Amino acid sequence: MKTLIIKDLKKLYGNIIAVNNLHLELHEGEIFVLLGPNGAGKTTTLKLIAGLLRPTAGSITIKDVDTGSNPLTAKSYISYIPDEPFIYRKLTGREFISFTAGIRNLNLNNHKQRLEELFTRFEIGNWIDDFSENYSHGMKQKVIMCQLFLLNSDLILIDEPLVGLDPKTSKTVREMFRDLKIKKKTLLISTHTLSFAQEIADRIGIISHGNLKFTGNLEELAQVSGKKDIEAIYLKLSEETSE
Repeated sequence: MKTLIIKDLKKLYGNIIAVNNLHLELHEGEIFVLLGPNGAGKTTTLKLIAGLLRPTAGSITIKDVDTGSNPLTAKSYISYIPDEPFIYRKLTGREFISFTAGIRNLNLNNHKQRLEELFTRFEIGNWIDDFSENYSHGMKQKVIMCQLFLLNSDLILIDEPLVGLDPKTSKTVREMFRDLKIKKKTLLISTHTLSFAQEIADRIGIISHGNLKFTGNLEELAQVSGKKDIEAIYLKLSEETSE
Protein backbone atom coordinates (compact mmCIF):
# COMPACT_ATOMS: atom_id res chain seq x y z
CA MET A 1 0.00 0.00 0.00
CA LYS A 2 1.19 3.51 -0.82
CA THR A 3 1.52 5.74 2.23
CA LEU A 4 2.45 8.91 0.32
CA ILE A 5 1.67 10.06 -3.23
CA ILE A 6 2.99 13.40 -4.49
CA LYS A 7 2.03 14.67 -7.94
CA ASP A 8 3.24 17.79 -9.76
CA LEU A 9 4.17 19.48 -6.47
CA LYS A 10 5.42 23.03 -6.85
CA LYS A 11 6.29 25.78 -4.39
CA LEU A 12 7.17 29.31 -5.47
CA TYR A 13 8.45 32.21 -3.39
CA GLY A 14 7.81 35.08 -5.74
CA ASN A 15 9.82 34.18 -8.82
CA ILE A 16 12.00 31.70 -6.94
CA ILE A 17 11.18 28.02 -7.48
CA ALA A 18 11.77 26.10 -4.23
CA VAL A 19 10.15 22.83 -5.39
CA ASN A 20 9.48 22.14 -9.04
CA ASN A 21 6.96 19.57 -10.34
CA LEU A 22 7.96 16.92 -7.82
CA HIS A 23 6.60 13.38 -8.21
CA LEU A 24 7.16 10.80 -5.49
CA GLU A 25 5.46 7.68 -4.15
CA LEU A 26 6.41 5.94 -0.91
CA HIS A 27 5.13 2.57 0.29
CA GLU A 28 4.43 1.10 3.70
CA GLY A 29 7.63 -0.01 5.42
CA GLU A 30 9.91 2.10 3.21
CA ILE A 31 12.75 4.34 4.34
CA PHE A 32 13.38 7.03 1.75
CA VAL A 33 16.32 9.41 2.21
CA LEU A 34 16.42 12.77 0.45
CA LEU A 35 19.88 14.13 -0.35
CA GLY A 36 20.84 17.47 -1.79
CA PRO A 37 22.93 20.60 -1.23
CA ASN A 38 21.79 23.48 0.96
CA GLY A 39 18.85 25.30 -0.61
CA ALA A 40 17.95 22.34 -2.82
CA GLY A 41 14.35 22.12 -1.57
CA LYS A 42 14.62 19.30 0.97
CA THR A 43 13.19 21.15 3.96
CA THR A 44 10.54 22.85 1.85
CA THR A 45 9.40 19.46 0.57
CA LEU A 46 9.05 18.10 4.10
CA LYS A 47 7.15 21.18 5.26
CA LEU A 48 4.77 20.93 2.31
CA ILE A 49 3.99 17.30 3.15
CA ALA A 50 3.59 18.16 6.84
CA GLY A 51 1.10 20.90 5.97
CA LEU A 52 3.27 23.72 7.31
CA LEU A 53 3.46 25.31 3.86
CA ARG A 54 0.77 25.64 1.21
CA PRO A 55 1.82 24.35 -2.23
CA THR A 56 1.63 26.63 -5.24
CA ALA A 57 0.43 23.68 -7.32
CA GLY A 58 0.15 19.92 -7.22
CA SER A 59 -1.29 17.40 -4.80
CA ILE A 60 -0.19 15.43 -1.74
CA THR A 61 -2.06 12.29 -0.65
CA ILE A 62 -1.35 10.52 2.64
CA LYS A 63 -2.98 7.11 3.15
CA ASP A 64 -5.59 7.96 0.48
CA VAL A 65 -6.37 11.32 2.13
CA ASP A 66 -5.81 14.49 0.11
CA THR A 67 -4.01 17.07 2.23
CA GLY A 68 -5.69 19.94 0.44
CA SER A 69 -9.30 18.87 0.96
CA ASN A 70 -8.90 17.10 4.32
CA PRO A 71 -5.78 18.49 6.03
CA LEU A 72 -6.60 17.57 9.62
CA THR A 73 -7.16 13.89 8.83
CA ALA A 74 -3.98 13.81 6.73
CA LYS A 75 -1.94 15.41 9.53
CA SER A 76 -3.20 12.82 12.00
CA TYR A 77 -1.09 10.24 10.15
CA ILE A 78 2.12 12.30 10.35
CA SER A 79 4.95 12.92 12.76
CA TYR A 80 7.33 15.72 11.72
CA ILE A 81 10.72 16.51 13.24
CA PRO A 82 12.40 19.72 12.00
CA ASP A 83 16.15 20.20 11.81
CA GLU A 84 15.97 22.46 14.88
CA PRO A 85 14.10 20.55 17.62
CA PHE A 86 11.45 22.74 19.22
CA ILE A 87 10.19 22.43 22.78
CA TYR A 88 8.29 25.15 24.62
CA ARG A 89 10.85 26.78 26.90
CA LYS A 90 8.68 26.79 30.02
CA LEU A 91 7.68 23.13 29.70
CA THR A 92 9.74 20.22 30.95
CA GLY A 93 10.56 17.45 28.52
CA ARG A 94 7.99 15.21 30.17
CA GLU A 95 5.32 17.92 30.01
CA PHE A 96 6.05 18.53 26.34
CA ILE A 97 5.63 14.84 25.51
CA SER A 98 2.38 14.81 27.49
CA PHE A 99 1.20 17.90 25.60
CA THR A 100 1.90 16.45 22.15
CA ALA A 101 0.40 13.10 23.13
CA GLY A 102 -2.75 14.91 24.23
CA ILE A 103 -3.06 16.55 20.82
CA ARG A 104 -3.12 13.04 19.34
CA ASN A 105 -5.63 11.84 21.98
CA LEU A 106 -3.00 9.49 23.38
CA ASN A 107 -3.51 8.87 27.10
CA LEU A 108 -0.06 8.73 28.66
CA ASN A 109 -1.44 6.85 31.65
CA ASN A 110 -1.78 3.89 29.30
CA HIS A 111 1.75 4.28 27.96
CA LYS A 112 3.83 4.94 31.08
CA GLN A 113 5.85 1.76 30.69
CA ARG A 114 6.61 2.48 27.03
CA LEU A 115 7.70 6.01 27.87
CA GLU A 116 10.00 4.84 30.65
CA GLU A 117 11.49 2.28 28.25
CA LEU A 118 12.23 5.09 25.81
CA PHE A 119 13.78 7.24 28.53
CA THR A 120 16.03 4.32 29.46
CA ARG A 121 17.01 3.55 25.89
CA PHE A 122 17.91 7.19 25.22
CA GLU A 123 19.66 7.50 28.60
CA ILE A 124 17.43 10.35 29.71
CA GLY A 125 17.99 11.24 33.34
CA ASN A 126 16.26 13.45 35.90
CA TRP A 127 16.72 16.45 33.62
CA ILE A 128 13.54 15.35 31.81
CA ASP A 129 11.69 17.20 34.60
CA ASP A 130 13.69 20.41 34.21
CA PHE A 131 12.49 23.30 32.03
CA SER A 132 13.58 22.76 28.44
CA GLU A 133 15.07 26.28 28.27
CA ASN A 134 18.11 24.71 29.95
CA TYR A 135 18.44 21.81 27.48
CA SER A 136 21.25 21.40 24.98
CA HIS A 137 20.46 20.65 21.33
CA GLY A 138 21.17 16.97 21.92
CA MET A 139 18.89 16.82 24.97
CA LYS A 140 16.06 18.40 22.99
CA GLN A 141 16.63 15.94 20.17
CA LYS A 142 16.39 13.01 22.57
CA VAL A 143 13.05 14.28 23.90
CA ILE A 144 11.75 14.76 20.36
CA MET A 145 12.82 11.23 19.46
CA CYS A 146 11.00 9.80 22.49
CA GLN A 147 7.90 11.67 21.38
CA LEU A 148 8.30 10.30 17.86
CA PHE A 149 8.59 6.67 18.91
CA LEU A 150 5.73 7.03 21.38
CA LEU A 151 3.29 8.45 18.82
CA ASN A 152 4.10 5.67 16.32
CA SER A 153 2.70 7.55 13.31
CA ASP A 154 2.25 5.99 9.87
CA LEU A 155 4.29 8.62 8.00
CA ILE A 156 7.38 10.04 9.68
CA LEU A 157 9.11 13.13 8.27
CA ILE A 158 12.52 13.92 9.70
CA ASP A 159 14.95 16.72 8.82
CA GLU A 160 18.51 15.83 9.86
CA PRO A 161 17.74 13.27 12.59
CA LEU A 162 21.31 12.81 13.87
CA VAL A 163 22.32 16.45 14.41
CA GLY A 164 23.40 16.99 18.00
CA LEU A 165 23.33 13.31 18.94
CA ASP A 166 26.33 11.42 20.29
CA PRO A 167 27.45 8.25 18.45
CA LYS A 168 25.73 5.88 20.88
CA THR A 169 22.38 7.68 20.60
CA SER A 170 22.77 7.89 16.82
CA LYS A 171 23.15 4.11 16.75
CA THR A 172 20.00 3.76 18.88
CA VAL A 173 18.07 5.99 16.47
CA ARG A 174 19.16 3.92 13.46
CA GLU A 175 18.12 0.71 15.20
CA MET A 176 14.72 2.13 16.10
CA PHE A 177 14.17 3.39 12.57
CA ARG A 178 14.61 -0.20 11.41
CA ASP A 179 12.06 -1.27 14.01
CA LEU A 180 9.59 1.23 12.55
CA LYS A 181 10.21 -0.21 9.09
CA ILE A 182 9.37 -3.69 10.38
CA LYS A 183 6.13 -2.24 11.77
CA LYS A 184 5.27 -1.01 8.24
CA LYS A 185 5.83 2.65 9.07
CA THR A 186 7.05 4.92 6.27
CA LEU A 187 10.00 7.28 6.82
CA LEU A 188 11.03 10.24 4.67
CA ILE A 189 14.35 11.57 5.93
CA SER A 190 16.37 14.57 4.77
CA THR A 191 20.05 14.50 5.64
CA HIS A 192 23.56 15.52 4.68
CA THR A 193 25.03 12.43 6.37
CA LEU A 194 25.88 10.17 3.46
CA SER A 195 26.96 7.20 5.59
CA PHE A 196 23.58 7.30 7.33
CA ALA A 197 21.79 7.32 3.98
CA GLN A 198 23.87 4.37 2.79
CA GLU A 199 23.14 2.37 5.92
CA ILE A 200 19.44 3.07 6.42
CA ALA A 201 17.80 3.88 3.08
CA ASP A 202 15.72 1.54 0.93
CA ARG A 203 15.73 4.25 -1.72
CA ILE A 204 17.56 7.54 -2.10
CA GLY A 205 16.41 10.68 -3.88
CA ILE A 206 18.76 13.43 -5.05
CA ILE A 207 17.28 16.91 -5.32
CA SER A 208 18.82 20.13 -6.57
CA HIS A 209 17.25 23.52 -7.33
CA GLY A 210 13.87 22.08 -6.39
CA ASN A 211 14.06 19.26 -8.92
CA LEU A 212 14.05 15.62 -7.84
CA LYS A 213 16.24 14.22 -10.60
CA PHE A 214 17.33 10.78 -9.39
CA THR A 215 15.63 8.14 -7.24
CA GLY A 216 16.58 4.55 -6.63
CA ASN A 217 18.40 2.18 -4.34
CA LEU A 218 22.15 2.47 -3.97
CA GLU A 219 22.85 -0.12 -6.66
CA GLU A 220 20.62 1.68 -9.17
CA LEU A 221 22.24 5.04 -8.44
CA ALA A 222 25.66 3.44 -8.78
CA GLN A 223 24.72 2.22 -12.27
CA VAL A 224 23.43 5.64 -13.30
CA SER A 225 26.45 7.51 -11.96
CA GLY A 226 29.12 4.98 -12.83
CA LYS A 227 30.44 5.28 -9.28
CA LYS A 228 30.45 2.84 -6.37
CA ASP A 229 31.20 4.90 -3.25
CA ILE A 230 28.21 6.76 -1.76
CA GLU A 231 30.13 10.05 -1.68
CA ALA A 232 31.23 9.71 -5.30
CA ILE A 233 27.69 8.75 -6.36
CA TYR A 234 26.21 11.77 -4.60
CA LEU A 235 28.77 14.23 -5.95
CA LYS A 236 28.39 12.91 -9.50
CA LEU A 237 24.59 12.98 -9.54
CA SER A 238 24.24 16.26 -7.67
CA GLU A 239 26.59 17.86 -10.20
CA GLU A 240 24.42 16.56 -13.02
CA THR A 241 21.30 18.07 -11.43
CA SER A 242 23.03 21.44 -11.46
CA GLU A 243 23.91 21.33 -15.14
